[in-house]
Amino acid sequence: MSLVVNLGILGFFKYYDFFAGSLADLLHVPRSSVVLQIVLPIGVSFYTFASLSYTFDVYWGKMKAVKNLIDYALFIAFFPHLIAGPIIRARQFISQIQYWRHPAAIMVQSGIILVLCGLIKKMVFADRFAVVSDAYFNDPAAHPGWLAAWSGCIVFFMQVFFDFSGYTDIARGCAKLLGFEFPLNFARPFLARNSPDFWQRWHITLSTWVRDYLFMPFSRGRKGRFVLYRNMLVVMILVGLWHGANWTFVAWGAYHGVLLVGYRLFDRATVGTVIDRIMKHRWFVPFSVALFFLSCTASMAFFRPRILQASGYVLSALFGLQHVTGEFLLTTGTIVLTFISLCLAVAQERTQFIDRLALQPVRIQVPAYVLAFLALELFPATAQVPFVYFQF
Repeated sequence: MSLVVNLGILGFFKYYDFFAGSLADLLHVPRSSVVLQIVLPIGVSFYTFASLSYTFDVYWGKMKAVKNLIDYALFIAFFPHLIAGPIIRARQFISQIQYWRHPAAIMVQSGIILVLCGLIKKMVFADRFAVVSDAYFNDPAAHPGWLAAWSGCIVFFMQVFFDFSGYTDIARGCAKLLGFEFPLNFARPFLARNSPDFWQRWHITLSTWVRDYLFMPFSRGRKGRFVLYRNMLVVMILVGLWHGANWTFVAWGAYHGVLLVGYRLFDRATVGTVIDRIMKHRWFVPFSVALFFLSCTASMAFFRPRILQASGYVLSALFGLQHVTGEFLLTTGTIVLTFISLCLAVAQERTQFIDRLALQPVRIQVPAYVLAFLALELFPATAQVPFVYFQF
């Protein structure tokens, strides 16, 4: 009953219009006769996954059922993660409710710093990148050529990262202010060397959820590499569909599924060879990071457009099929902002300067707060841009 109710709510509100409209187009029936124009409930993708994790964990004996309905309701409806994650597991959060204590001063300070970091990522970095990405993706035909396509996709990739990781920082900071700890959701994803490495760094709570509750149960007891690769592809298509009821998201998921399967096949074929030794060498790491970054950047051709025809146009531009160079959309200021933002993001995760700053005396914390507020006042984009993951 839990699965039927949760998946039924998700399926009806998020996917009925999508599949009904697609079927109507296939049968040449007017969309208005079957599409209901259903309004998507806020955060349905995130609290559905949270609720399902509770059901699975109790069923598999990984945790005991919660006796207090208020505790369970708080786990589902806790506002910081409700709209855009991170996806919280029941066994991670319920115990924090049951043993809750007033947050210590160091936890409050760390929460405030996290919120400020998230606001800077969103308002100073992501929203400025959005100006360039919107200029390209709102009308790709006005910017033909491979140079425009690559610069537009790169800057949108940067926008998605800083937009989503910024919201995650804000959510984690708000949770700390209330005495709760949220798991990390990003771990320097732009330094990923290959597809499996990327999904251990990007949207970690989603990738681990999909691994534990979809991929592993589907693959358990089934032998053969064909089954393994098929499950990888199917699960990634479902991940794409989870992001949105649109064929472009299905194509985005399939693209990343092909990257996963392709890497596994390549890795298996080159084990013990000269290529394997070269790829494992230290000096080859920057090349593998750059190559995979470009592979992920190409996937933005599916992630941003809303129709496959537009995705096809962007892809043709990316791979030079338009036989036009085009204009480079990144200004000097945007390039400088890109390097600054990436360095700060890596420093935040690698050096854990947020926790260190929370331990510093007032004479160091106050100037840091002043600089943060100054950046928010002086450098935000003129237009307000909604969070990317609010649509999911």
